[in-house]
Amino acid sequence: MCGVLQIMNQLIIKELQLGDEVAFLAMTQASKTYHHPWVKAPITQDEFIDYFNRSQKENQKSYLLFLENEIVGVFNISEIVKGNFHSAFLGFYGAQKYARKGFMSQGLKLVLHKVFHELALHRLEANIQPGNSASILLVQHNGFRKEGYSPRYLKINEKWCDHERWALTIEDWRQHD
Repeated sequence: MCGVLQIMNQLIIKELQLGDEVAFLAMTQASKTYHHPWVKAPITQDEFIDYFNRSQKENQKSYLLFLENEIVGVFNISEIVKGNFHSAFLGFYGAQKYARKGFMSQGLKLVLHKVFHELALHRLEANIQPGNSASILLVQHNGFRKEGYSPRYLKINEKWCDHERWALTIEDWRQHD
C-alpha cells in the first residue's frame, strides 16, 4: 500500500484522502467534547473538504492513524519550510474511544519517521496549551523538549490561547529513538 507504514497492533498511518471523509467525521463527531477546548476539529462535510484541500498544499501533510478500519488519531504537519530552515509544526488529536491506550504515541513514532526521513526535516515544533496534560505527556514521551511559552499564541474556538512550545530535532530524535 503506497504511503502506508505499519507497526504492531495492526496500526497503520496514511495520508488523508477524500475517501476517508465518513470515518473521519464519525471520529471527530464522536470525540467533539473530548477535543474541546484544545482543538477545533472538522465535524461537517464542508469543514472536512476545507481541511482536505488544505492538506493537499505543498507545505502541508495530514496523516490518519488507523486501527483496522477505525481512525485512532490525526497528525497534521503544517507550514513545512525547506531551505536553511527545514522545519514544520505538528498538530494532533485522537479519538476519545482510544484515549490513553498508547496508540497516539505509537502513531507519533511513525509520523516522526516520515518527518525526518521522507520529508527530510531537521526540526518539528508542537505548540500545546498548558492545561492539555495528555498532549504534553505525548510529546515528552517521544523526545520533545520544552522551549518556551507563548501568550495568546493561537486562536482556538474564538479565543486567543496561551501555548507551550515543544520541539524535536533530528539529532534529538535519533538519540531518543
